Amino acid sequence: MDPAAWARPETRRSFAAYRRGALRWFAGGLVGVTAAIGLSAYAVQVLKRPGLGVFIVAAVILGLLGLIIGAGGLVRAQRFRKVLQRAPWQRARLRVAGPHLRLVFSADAETAADADRDQQGGVDVRLMTTSRWRVRAVVGYRDGEVLLCPAQDGSYVLTAQGMNNLYGLLPLERQPGRYRP
Repeated sequence: MDPAAWARPETRRSFAAYRRGALRWFAGGLVGVTAAIGLSAYAVQVLKRPGLGVFIVAAVILGLLGLIIGAGGLVRAQRFRKVLQRAPWQRARLRVAGPHLRLVFSADAETAADADRDQQGGVDVRLMTTSRWRVRAVVGYRDGEVLLCPAQDGSYVLTAQGMNNLYGLLPLERQPGRYRP
């Protein structure tokens, strides 16, 4: 049996990079909200310009958005860590067709659930993220070999050599008539 994915130093570095990104979002949101609240008191009491309230409300909303994104990233990071500590990496070939991905597992890799596989041994998935730069980073590995760590709920954690980050993948439900990779 292969050791858990967490035993590899590259995995821990990729996890640290993912977690740092989430912490940056969270810290940025916290700073934004704090600065907006401090500026609101300053604008009203010292400058006597309550018209700045619109900009301050916008800053609070953006700060809250950063807090929510950061908190979500930290929750996903903890989930990824549990998956990586439990299961080994599996090798697969990444196929891309529009917003969907197909993972074709190597013959020597442990098989995924038979319900998720078609005749060619592929699993159809989509990225958890919609961030353009993260999608481009994954699509850059088109037709290349990637490493996957399966979760118990059918989702996957993806990385590749040189990617230095982690990406979450969700399985697609079977919907007849929809274009699939």
